[in-house]
Amino acid sequence: MHPISIIGLISFAPAIFLLYKVLGDREAYFKHNKAFFMVALGMVVGMFVGPFSIAIPLHIFLWTLALVVLIELTKFIVLMTKPFRLKHDSTYYGMAMGIGIGPMMVFLYGYFAALMEISLKTALFIGLLSVSYTFIHAATGAFIGFGCYKGEFWRYFTKAVIVSGLHGLVMSIVWGGHFSETGNFALTVVASLFSVTVMLYIVFEILPKTIPDRLKKIESKKV
Repeated sequence: MHPISIIGLISFAPAIFLLYKVLGDREAYFKHNKAFFMVALGMVVGMFVGPFSIAIPLHIFLWTLALVVLIELTKFIVLMTKPFRLKHDSTYYGMAMGIGIGPMMVFLYGYFAALMEISLKTALFIGLLSVSYTFIHAATGAFIGFGCYKGEFWRYFTKAVIVSGLHGLVMSIVWGGHFSETGNFALTVVASLFSVTVMLYIVFEILPKTIPDRLKKIESKKV
């Protein structure tokens, strides 16, 4: 299999998991066509942000923070528009947008690396990057979407920036190569675990709060 195909499979695997496990288990609470549009929109954003993130010095945290604010502000602007503002399902659409952004950024990173072959170590590193970036962008998208639903716009936008900024801080150390290869790999694992932890918070604390009273009967029947 061509290295680019392998990179694509690895990069989008976490996104597919989130689509079918997290969003798929809650498909009664949002519109499918709207969610897939947001995934596609997120991929388009990722296509622009990906090359930009490669071109700027992400090992300098201020640049990383600027990129974080740019991405989260893009999600915020989209989710503040009329089709999403103050709607309970905005949380799911914010997550869907993040699901599109993360893997596209990682895929483009692998694509521009122009790898001639994929070793097990490289595949594992790309996999960790994909989990890390896909989960964090999906989670912050959900934060922003939830804020747009509750009318607490800036509060949850700020939370999203802080969470994504903490993730970016760890990854800026990785991109800077300040430690040994083993140390940088360990930091990537830490960033991935952080992203998974934030996503678990979204799943168990935020998503249950997005269900309107009229739809809670559906939830009780599923349980």
